Amino acid sequence: MSPPRSWPLHPQPGPAESLSSWLERTACLHGLPVKEMLTHNLGQPGLQVPELLDWDPPMVMLAALAERTGTSLAQLQTMTLAGWVPWLMDTLHTRPRDAQGTFENYIQQNSVLLAPGEAGRHRVSGRGQWAGPWQPPQPLNRVCPACATSPEPRRDLIWQLPVTTGCFEHGCRLEDARQIAWTAGAPPPVPVGEPLATLDRYTAQALTTGQVTLPGRTVHAGVWFRLLRSLLDEVSLALSGRSAHGRTTLEQIWHTTGRRVRAGLTTWRPYEHLDPGTQDAMRHAAATALHLAASRQITTRGTLGSAVQPPARQHVYDGDQPPARRPACDGGRPSAYQTAWQQAMAAAEAAVELARIDPGTARQLLTMLTFGCPSLARFEKERAYLSGIGIPAEFLPSARELGRTALA
Repeated sequence: MSPPRSWPLHPQPGPAESLSSWLERTACLHGLPVKEMLTHNLGQPGLQVPELLDWDPPMVMLAALAERTGTSLAQLQTMTLAGWVPWLMDTLHTRPRDAQGTFENYIQQNSVLLAPGEAGRHRVSGRGQWAGPWQPPQPLNRVCPACATSPEPRRDLIWQLPVTTGCFEHGCRLEDARQIAWTAGAPPPVPVGEPLATLDRYTAQALTTGQVTLPGRTVHAGVWFRLLRSLLDEVSLALSGRSAHGRTTLEQIWHTTGRRVRAGLTTWRPYEHLDPGTQDAMRHAAATALHLAASRQITTRGTLGSAVQPPARQHVYDGDQPPARRPACDGGRPSAYQTAWQQAMAAAEAAVELARIDPGTARQLLTMLTFGCPSLARFEKERAYLSGIGIPAEFLPSARELGRTALA
């Protein structure tokens, strides 16, 4: 049996490109429609080509594409939404009876701005069959004006979901493809301003590197998407029912955006079911909240709040000076007290050096240093101390991760 033949032309996928976009570019080079290229040129008789190529295409189709193009199967999977389960979402198929549990686990299990439990509980059942986090009732059809006019127009996978505002490559706002077709031409690119541009850069990091470097610490991509979705829920909440701190924080965020509180929303609805303009306003508020937290203009109280807020600067104690050397009574040799002190200091320095490269040692140091801490604030001070002496922040778990639920 002869090995499968490689297609003569197969462009490299973009860093965050969708499968359908890449296939369209490939088919264009061969002068074929995408469906015909997949039906007759993959060596898979009877292959059923799905209408939504970016959703959950058959694995046999992806494997055949990998053989024909030399693109790895792993990369092809990340060009589909199914390839981002469970990082981006827990599942692609949220059954109606599981919707409430999915909402609570993904969105309300954690918090960013508000204290745990302060966001309250909302019911998503009976609200137009909420399909799950980030999944709008209909996939978004957005394009980048700059990409649309390039010789090889591309579309990123994430543009189909209301996660980002602009194009990662060109930094301009995405536009409704139907509106562009209606006006017979792409509009001039509109730059994405701050702080929304920073929000998009965090998401770009998650999609291209698998982690996001936040002001407080570096987090996994899966944590980032849950953190962002929880934050979007918090800024959509009514001020009533929140603590005085929570109300003040939310008012400050919306005042800084220059918009009405909740963007004028009067009845709570899941973010996925809001109209595009209101979703844009919620992303603006979430981006503003991250900026205010990073600059310490607001204080975050959520379980993930320490990730978006840098630890407070504090004076690092120089340590006790060893006592003056006593006259030796045994021929000038150090006393037993001095020897014990020197050994203890050497052991402490060795432990810190090891903790700078070993997460397990860093965790042990933090556990010992914070034993008996009376408050979360005190815990974070000790954690900041270890970070300040050169131990990577990602090696130092949060109070919740250490099981200190009474503090977290």
